[in-house]
Amino acid sequence: MTNNKMESGFRINNLILLESKFKRINNVQFEDANLDLNIDTEVSVNNNIISVAETVSVKKTHNNTEQFSFLVKMVGIFECIGESQLKDYEKFGKINGAAIIFPYIREHITNLSMKAGLGPIILPPVNFTKN
Repeated sequence: MTNNKMESGFRINNLILLESKFKRINNVQFEDANLDLNIDTEVSVNNNIISVAETVSVKKTHNNTEQFSFLVKMVGIFECIGESQLKDYEKFGKINGAAIIFPYIREHITNLSMKAGLGPIILPPVNFTKN
């Protein structure tokens, strides 16, 4: 018996941590819980391969002194397999690809913050359809 089911959609071929930077001062002030969060997403398409590079930077400043900062960059390599209804690969990368990569970056920042003695810094979820 043969399987006539057509496979279509996207698959993750690879997810790579490209860059991870952390910096803090000795006596971090925690009075203000606000964090400066910046997310940058770059997409490149080559035939049916979509490469999504996502950079997340987090910074906390108190009285004009940077308390700590994180910069994490990951790249996800996605492949369109079969006949996908979604033909705009750039849009796929900016929304779906970024949304898939973000939890890995979020977890990395949480782990780094705990190892650095800051306690867990858990970034809020992001709706990439609104960015």
